[in-house]
Amino acid sequence: MYIFYLDTRVKHDFVPGNAEVIAKQKELDNLICALGENRLPLRKSCMEGTRTTILQEIEDEIKNINAPNVIWIRGSPGVGKSALAASIVNRLVDQKRHVIPFRFDRTQSTVTANALWRTVACDLARLFPSLRQHLVQGIQGHNSSDIDRLFKLLIEVPLSALVDVIPHEELPVIVIDALDECGGLRHNASSKDDYKDLLYTLKRWAQVNQLKRFKLIITSRPKDNIS
Repeated sequence: MYIFYLDTRVKHDFVPGNAEVIAKQKELDNLICALGENRLPLRKSCMEGTRTTILQEIEDEIKNINAPNVIWIRGSPGVGKSALAASIVNRLVDQKRHVIPFRFDRTQSTVTANALWRTVACDLARLFPSLRQHLVQGIQGHNSSDIDRLFKLLIEVPLSALVDVIPHEELPVIVIDALDECGGLRHNASSKDDYKDLLYTLKRWAQVNQLKRFKLIITSRPKDNIS
């Protein structure tokens, strides 16, 4: 894991009257409906011309195929982690990289680990039509209360299918902002279990060989359980 310490949806062209395009769009719409996308917009990015050094360092880590596949940006509340996450996403988009952003929020109890991986799967379906069959099979075989199985079926298996067929620079980068705010204020046992399950899936991201080429960027407060 590479650690930094701090003191949009993809658009697709649609051609009316084209039967094949219509069928593919319907397939995508049905899959996204089944997955149940739940995404909050990112915060505002850094001011122009600021944080240039750390942004370049992160960009270098993303491009380095031999570097750790998890980049953790940690810091106390209010130091600008969310702004940095938004700037990273914007820079990747400007470079024509595939990027999948997601943000947790302590005031939103419905934005859970389940919501994260389902939303990531939605973007995978948009970006890579060849993965849609994997995702259809995954959503059909999933028990909504089992986050580990959800991650395996909707993320690990589909991404593994891309490893040997997509160049490194075309692989998607996942950006998760405010990881420690998963499930909102976490006042009940189920929210705490959801957060624990999320950390387990992130551990798998760092350890599973098939996922080691996929970069995952996380921002959070410096929590011991994340460490």
